[in-house]
Amino acid sequence: MSYASAPNSARSGVLRAQSPVYVIDFSSQAAGKRVATSKRRVRWRWGYTNQDALKHGQTGNNCRGEEHDITLVWSVTSGKRQI
Repeated sequence: MSYASAPNSARSGVLRAQSPVYVIDFSSQAAGKRVATSKRRVRWRWGYTNQDALKHGQTGNNCRGEEHDITLVWSVTSGKRQI
């Protein structure tokens, strides 16, 4: 099976071209209760641009569209993960 010819990969390429992604924030910190290095907290924040604002020539904060936030908490000791 060729991954390049899969129908989903073609569709996702079209979506990316229509709505570019921008990075808001990325952070990673040690978050263990007693031993800080035993747990990691990783946070990604990103957004998709507002296409109508781009078409009208707007820039900056006016072009911010739908924004997303994901936090992953990972226990290095036990291997448990929480999203």
